[in-house]
Amino acid sequence: MAVRGFGRTMRAGWRIVAVSIALSMATAFGITSLITPVYESRTQMFVSTSGSTYSPDVYEGNLFSQQAIPAYAGLVANEALASTVIADLALDLTPAELADKVTMTYSPDTVVFDIVATDTSPELARDIADTIARELSALVADLNAPGNGEPPSVMLKMVSQAEVSDAPISPNTVVYLAWGAAVGLLIGTALVLVRRRSNGTAH
Repeated sequence: MAVRGFGRTMRAGWRIVAVSIALSMATAFGITSLITPVYESRTQMFVSTSGSTYSPDVYEGNLFSQQAIPAYAGLVANEALASTVIADLALDLTPAELADKVTMTYSPDTVVFDIVATDTSPELARDIADTIARELSALVADLNAPGNGEPPSVMLKMVSQAEVSDAPISPNTVVYLAWGAAVGLLIGTALVLVRRRSNGTAH
């Protein structure tokens, strides 16, 4: 079929395409309404080291902090830490289930990282992120305590507390609607072409 002929066919059948797109988008929207929304909250943490203010020492301290951050990702999923958080928040979860709700994100060459918690309750996602942050801070301080009454060599400080999110991260309604429109366009186009061929055969 020539391009010009295809264009005429589609113009003649635009109502079919429009209805197909509308129905597909309505179906996609209906699917999103059946999916339980998931919310995300973030607590931002800063890694600090105690010691001299002499420039080389400060540089070495920052370098150590940057190198230590990836290790904290393992501590975030630590079973003992998760058990403490579960007890603090009176959660009906196993440590493994809680660990699945928590991740840690960071950028290389920084001393800042985010503790990210997800849950179907935006308030609980916030509480999990903040409680993980507090318990992780206590654990890191304990692990780095010199034992002579001096402050820990490494400490975690909360830069910003988690907030209750208004918008879920899943499902993404816009993406679902876009896919619905695309599928509707394909189905509508196919119906128009089949209709044209059927009419041509009939004649």
